[in-house]
This record gives sequence, structure tokens and C-alpha cells, in this order.
Amino acid sequence: MGLTLLLIAELALSTGSMRCGGRLIDQGTAKDEVIEHCGPPTDRKEGDNYWFYDRGSVNLVTRLFFVGDKVEFIDDVAHDEM
Repeated sequence: MGLTLLLIAELALSTGSMRCGGRLIDQGTAKDEVIEHCGPPTDRKEGDNYWFYDRGSVNLVTRLFFVGDKVEFIDDVAHDEM
């Protein structure tokens, strides 16, 4: 129940987006497309549902949450939240 409430709260905050090269990655983008344009994630968590892209020490880490094969939301988190 707690994880479900946390997920709902996160989804309510933002669906977000990110750029990889010239490609916009946003809600509904397939995992294969993300890998094609952004490369493999820096880290994966919770059964491959969360992907993290570390954009360097001065930037936040971009976190993608997938439902099935599609991006559900994207947000930025601090390095220690990875």
C-alpha cells in the first residue's frame, strides 16, 4: 500500500521529459527508443521499472519510470536518490 501511495504521489508531481541528442523523450516513449537515443541507463532499480541517467556531477540525475514498455513519468533527482 505504501509503495502504491508513493507512486501515485510521484505521478501527480510531473510526467516530465528529457532530451537525448536531438530527440525528446517523454511519456509514452518505448524502452527500445530510449536506449536507441540515450544509450543504456546508468542504473536500474525495482525490477527494471526505474531507469536513471546520470548527467554529470553538476546536474541532477534524470529518473524515468516505466509501466510495461512505456515511459510513464520522468523527473530529476539528486545523486544520492539514485
